[in-house]
Amino acid sequence: MNRQSNSRQGVEHMSYNLNTYEGSDIESNDGRDRERDLDAEIRSIEWRRNMFLYAGTGLMVFGIVIGVVGLSMKWIDAQNFPKIIGGYCAILATFLSVFQIMEHLSAFADPDIQSRIIRILLMVPLYGTTSWLAMTFENAALVLDLIRDMYESYAIYTFFSLMMGLLGGTDALNRDLMSQGREPMKHPWPMCRWQFYFSPLMLHRIKLSILQFMILKPLCAIMIIILSSTGKYQEGSFSTDNGYIYMTGVYNISITAALYGLMYFYMSTKVLLKDHNPFMKFMCIKGVLFLSYWQSLLISILNAADVLPEFEMWSKEDQATGLQDFLICCEMLLFAILHKFVFGAHEYSNNIRHTTSTENHPLLVRKDMWRNFITTLKHEDVRDDFKDVWSFLKS
Repeated sequence: MNRQSNSRQGVEHMSYNLNTYEGSDIESNDGRDRERDLDAEIRSIEWRRNMFLYAGTGLMVFGIVIGVVGLSMKWIDAQNFPKIIGGYCAILATFLSVFQIMEHLSAFADPDIQSRIIRILLMVPLYGTTSWLAMTFENAALVLDLIRDMYESYAIYTFFSLMMGLLGGTDALNRDLMSQGREPMKHPWPMCRWQFYFSPLMLHRIKLSILQFMILKPLCAIMIIILSSTGKYQEGSFSTDNGYIYMTGVYNISITAALYGLMYFYMSTKVLLKDHNPFMKFMCIKGVLFLSYWQSLLISILNAADVLPEFEMWSKEDQATGLQDFLICCEMLLFAILHKFVFGAHEYSNNIRHTTSTENHPLLVRKDMWRNFITTLKHEDVRDDFKDVWSFLKS
């Protein structure tokens, strides 16, 4: 009996070990298959990243060459040259930006951060499309340009929100500021003789300087539409009887305060953000802002001073606006390529390799790209920041 019992126990023990071995072998095979899938997915993303640069640069050069040759050979009428070349650049920039947005949506490893990146990437399609439509439909140019400029204020806020997200949020940054002593820093020019400390109070003031522009810019746009309907607004006219000079003054003060706030924030956090390439991100946002407003102001001043040469594509009154829209269409193509390297999705696709949750697997995330895009449209961060600033003002 003992011998039979021992024999049965031995068989059961061998069966248990065999099942355990087979189970661990299956899990090991599943792990290797998942790892191969991840490696293939990341190699695919890297290949698309390189093709993005080559295809974008090649198509841009091809379009410029065709445009110059077509104009010199009179294949393209001078009147339609800005619309054709500007439209080509705007469409290509839109496709490149949409391609990059889809890369983020297919590797949605950090929804809070990538949602804000996607909102910034949407600048290029919006700017390029509205500028080309403004050239094509001149009667709607004022409204289209205002839509483009209103997104500018939202983009500044989104960039600030992105940097805050990379730092862990307002609460985490405030705790860090209160727990550690900070060295005094010099104010930016022209107040560089004095020093300041980056504190929670300073952070609230920076946030206020950015949000005021986000509110004031749409209000200015509404005022411009009202003044235009009454004949009191003419783009590029610096007459004291015209609303342009007053709207420009208000806008200058507001955007200067917002940009100074961003500059203070960058100076105070660039060490904390050094792993996230904050300088290039800051320059990308500032570059688009320069091209969308300061370039427009400079062209208007040169046109008012009769320094600009006359272009047969536009009348004297419309050439400042037309030239600005054409330049933005072309410049957005350059920014679409630059955004690929500054706001790329490769670091997030690599982060997926280290996640163990099944719901974060890239093949599952790719199937749910639409829901990922819906996530980017949620704006709880905007609501929370307005509540925070309102509490700060009341206190």
